Formats: sequence, C-alpha cells, structure tokens
Amino acid sequence: MVLLLLACTSAPDSGAAGRDGRLDTSGVDSMFETGRDTSRDSGLDTSRDSGTDTGGPAGPLAEADVVVIGAGGSGLAAGVAAIQAGASVIILEREANHGGASVHAGNLFACGTRWQADGGVTDSAELCLSEWDGFTGGDATASVVQAFVDESAATLEWLAAFGGDFTLATSVAPETGTVPRIHQPTAGLELPVNLLGVYARDHIRLGTTATGLVREDGRVIGVEVGPGSDGSGDTGWISAGAVVVATGGFGRNDVRVAENVPGIENFPTFYEATPGMDGNGLDLVEAVGGALANMDDVGLYAHAAADAQIGAPEVMVISNLDRTLVVDATGRRVADEREFMTSIMGSRYVDEGPFYAIFDDTGWGLLNLSGRGFNYPDGVNMNIDGPTYESLVPVPVGDTAADLATAAGFDGATFEAALDLYNEAAASGVDTEFGKPEDYLQRIRTGPLRALGIVLGRSKSFGGAALDDEGRVIDELGNTIPGLYAAG
Repeated sequence: MVLLLLACTSAPDSGAAGRDGRLDTSGVDSMFETGRDTSRDSGLDTSRDSGTDTGGPAGPLAEADVVVIGAGGSGLAAGVAAIQAGASVIILEREANHGGASVHAGNLFACGTRWQADGGVTDSAELCLSEWDGFTGGDATASVVQAFVDESAATLEWLAAFGGDFTLATSVAPETGTVPRIHQPTAGLELPVNLLGVYARDHIRLGTTATGLVREDGRVIGVEVGPGSDGSGDTGWISAGAVVVATGGFGRNDVRVAENVPGIENFPTFYEATPGMDGNGLDLVEAVGGALANMDDVGLYAHAAADAQIGAPEVMVISNLDRTLVVDATGRRVADEREFMTSIMGSRYVDEGPFYAIFDDTGWGLLNLSGRGFNYPDGVNMNIDGPTYESLVPVPVGDTAADLATAAGFDGATFEAALDLYNEAAASGVDTEFGKPEDYLQRIRTGPLRALGIVLGRSKSFGGAALDDEGRVIDELGNTIPGLYAAG
C-alpha cells in the first residue's frame, strides 16, 4: 500500500531534530487567524439540510483554534502542523488508538529526495510530474498534484525529523514511474504515524466520535461529538475556529462504492480497507452543503484470495503473484502479472474478472498467503502456505492442464494454449505477449496444477470533499464553506 501524504506541514520546532525543507504553512495559519468569540452558546445551526439558525446546544465541552476529525496519518499531520504554527488543537478519534489505516501503510511516495540521491537515483519534481499522467492516469496540471509532488521530499524530511528514517525501495513499482520512488520506514524504527501520535498525544481525544458539524450564520464553528467505538467519550459539542475533516475513506461503505463503481455489484464483496473506512467524514461534509469530488476513483485490487482463516469478506494477499501465470475465466492470459500488484488490474477486474492464479505443485508448496494486519490480533499468525490454505478452502486442482481446465471451468484449448505459450516464454526468457521481464518468468510444469481464485478487494478511496487550493471545502457552486477544511 502506498501512502500519499499531502504536504501541508512545517518543519518541527526546535524541540525536535531539525532538517532542511521547511514547508509553507500559510494554509494552516489561515485556519485560526480570523478570530472568533467562542463564548456564545445560542443561535447555532445544527440542522442537516438548511443554513438557517435553529437555536442550538448548551455551552461547548471544550474550545480550540483547530479541531481535526480523525487521528490517522493526514489528521495527525494537519493537527501537528497547526500545533507547530501556534494554534490550540484538538484531534478527535473514535477508535481506542490513533493511527487509522496509516499504521498499515508501509510505503510512502516521494520524488527528488536525499534517499534517492544516496541510492544513486536521479529524480526531481519536474521529472515526476512529466510522468504523472502515465503512471497514475491523473492530471499533472492540477494544483493539488503539483503541490503534492513539489513538497513530497520536504514532507519526508519533516517526518524524519520526528525521529524516524526511510529506506528507498530498490525496485521500480509499476505505478510510480521510471525510477524508484517508494520510501519505506527503516526497519526497527517507529512508523511516522506513531511518531506524530507521540508528538500530538496531549491533543488527541480517543473514543470520541464526530456526529455533526455546528454552524452559525453559515460558518462551521464546531463539532458535535458522542461516544466512540468502545462506548466511551462525552456527548456535546466542541467549539472551533476551524474544523479539518480528515476521515473520509469509504472502502467499506458498500452503498458509496456501488454508487461510484458500476459493475462491482456483479462480484462478491471483499475488503482490503481497514474497518473504520465507512466514509463518515463525507457524511459530515455533505450535511453542511459541501460537495464531493473524484468519488469514482476507488482503489480496487486483484492480488488476494478469500481469507481462509477469517473467511469472506476479508482477504489474504497472494505472494509471488507476479511470478506465475494469471488467467481469466476462459483460461486466457490477460496481462503482465506484475500489474496485479497495482490498482490497474483491480479496475480491469470489474469488466474482465474473475481471474485465477495458476501454480504447479512446487509453487503451491512455496506459496505464502498473508492476511491483513488489521484483521488479526497481536500474536496470531496471519500467514499460511498453499497446502494449509487448500485444507481450509476448496481449490480447483488437476494433474494436467486439461484436468485443471475442467475443474476450474476454463475453456480447455484456450487454457492449454495460454500455459504452453507462458512456459515457452519462461524457457526463452522473452515474453512476446506482455513483455514481462525474464526474472519474473518461471515455468509451470510439475503437477498437480491448481487455480487459486483472485478476488476483487475494495481498498483505498481517492475521492472526498471538494476543495479549493487552500484546502477549504467548497459547495457545488464552488463557494467555500467558512471554517471547514479537509485533509487526506
């Protein structure tokens, strides 16, 4: 999983080890420079469908210049940046621990970094932007993209200054361009999200759910709160000079996903998103008239099988998927199998799936399937091998290609031709179909053969609140909603 960090941060203060790369915090500063009387306790608009005053709740439980909803990676970054800029800050988190999905994000994308330079990699923001459209399908001219790319190296420096460090991945991931741009937290050191959590721990309110936004005269001036996921937390509202919504992932919201990904309803539901990704932050934004954007950009992945230990709708990632043959329901090879490690094949799955990974007996014995960390308690082994998986979940098997085709429902001639051509490519080292490099081509020959069903996992969601260039939430007409920001 690649974590894309929005760089709206400044370098740590003198209490932390400083590094080069101080970032512009003007957008953060503007959240609390406006000034407001926080002692008022009446005339508040807590309705969900109008901008009129309805009379409001009692006095606030607390007051802060900035209230951040969500203590994941983006929420912590926004909160820490505001703290460093001199604001009083409260960060709300409905779970019992901070971190959100970011505690499972091991990869960070950045370009033009010192870690690349140390590894002999020549890169720059300009090179990255020139390739952006090709490896993301996005728009490199968008101001938010340019800001993200331009500030990505400084953002990693900012994170490292809290006591962490990074190691550059040596391989070039298919969805990162022509040079290595994935930076992994150095083994043995704390994850960046944990370091941010330590820095901001006195500002985080765990077990507290944001249930609504409080408005006065059209301006968002606070957050309604209630008990968190464990039943703890107070009920009331918190007064804010500005509110930052930093929890909007909706990978586990079946309704929102189905609305934005036509055809996904034709396949069984499987999740690769953490349990908290229900899109509740988007509900808050829409309730006060905020618009949403890019909601059809959902990160779907086709690199996992149904979890054999927990069961559907959870998944286990398939190791070495890029070194075997993958076919569709007819038995036809569909791509360079390395693409199954990216969201490219997740999107194709909706129109072309399902897909199956083919293993010979040797490969099946060496296979590793790994459950998602957020599904397993500490101390429970979430990794199993092929034979163990097969003892728990039925897997189509056949002594020959023809037998496997019958067991899996492939067209026999189509599958046998695909397998023969793939083995010829592995023997010669030249993949004439899709150009997979020789190092990834391994012959499939020793029976029995197996076809492991690949499921379509709903993971990241790249849509969210529609924003202007300063991170302020806008409505359908492009007007900003005063006091309301979003990050993520």
